[in-house]
Amino acid sequence: MPRLADGALPAFFYQARAEQEATVRRTGEVDRTVRFADRRVRLRFAGSALADRLLPALAPRLEAGPGAGPHCAAISLWEERASPAGALQVPWRDHDLGPRGLVRAPHRDILAVHDIGSGAVTMIDRRAGALLHRVPDARHLPWWERAAPLRPALFWTLARAGRHLVHAGAVGDLERGGVLVAGAGGSGKTTVALAALTAGFSYVSDDYVLLHTMPDPVAWSLYGTAKLDQGHLLQFPRFSLLASRSAGPEPDEKAVLDVAASRPDALAESLPIRAVIMPRIQGGRARLRQVRGAEALLALAPSTAFQMPFDDGAVVRSLASVVRRVPCFGLLVGDHPAELADAVDRVLEMAASAGAATPVPVPDGAAVTRR
Repeated sequence: MPRLADGALPAFFYQARAEQEATVRRTGEVDRTVRFADRRVRLRFAGSALADRLLPALAPRLEAGPGAGPHCAAISLWEERASPAGALQVPWRDHDLGPRGLVRAPHRDILAVHDIGSGAVTMIDRRAGALLHRVPDARHLPWWERAAPLRPALFWTLARAGRHLVHAGAVGDLERGGVLVAGAGGSGKTTVALAALTAGFSYVSDDYVLLHTMPDPVAWSLYGTAKLDQGHLLQFPRFSLLASRSAGPEPDEKAVLDVAASRPDALAESLPIRAVIMPRIQGGRARLRQVRGAEALLALAPSTAFQMPFDDGAVVRSLASVVRRVPCFGLLVGDHPAELADAVDRVLEMAASAGAATPVPVPDGAAVTRR
């Protein structure tokens, strides 16, 4: 399997860092701090163009003022087009890239991800806690990067024992806690999250959360957005009026709903997780059934491991500990959003009455009654 020569990646990292610093001298710097749970991350943008594209999705996590004070890490960001001497050529080829663009290299302290779809390069010096993020041109940043930016960088920055970036949604309420909504893309996570949001539940995310698994599972918000496909726009007309798309959208582009701006009262920074729900789109009536933790793990782990394969399987072990401690449910997603909100309510009521660590009785395949 092709791999870069030893020393090539560290050399490129330090050259790229110098490129970012030269770009800052040319464009000026936008210095901001974002906070996720107890972790503060400094964002050092070269100029305002990239900051204007990435910061809206992170707005609920922004702290006031410049990025002074203690931070767990700093991310330096810039555009290739703004580099005064032209952008450095990456030292790897396509055959050097592994899953999700992870660069295969012998160096373990310095890692890199090259996203072919956006052209973005993200690198980390793990010993120094320094990260770099370079994009070709902020004006042409893909919609998914604007809606949920900096995922590899935040994965490396925030993940540690007992906490991980997880491909899942989370909704609930502040009194009873929340449910983790698990599944691959297209399984119905966003449909369930939007139905809950419509019904007045608190919203953490429809797609990515920072999940603390120890001592008790808690889902923390990363982004203040939701991503809506054409079906969601038809099913939730209220949100379709608020969601935005690019001026010239791509054929498969989703609309982005700024939940933080449109429903600031509903956006929750975190929720303790009382149950896991695995949606599957089927049509007809919504149906709920209790499932074994192993089945829930199959919905949670592969999708997360595929999206962010950077931790050598540690996230799978953490997720396994979660599904052993909370009840898990399969939810067939039907045609009526109110039934999905009722399913969330029903699960939270049962978990609250029986205790999150106690099996919750529910008739197999029970239909969810609409309010």
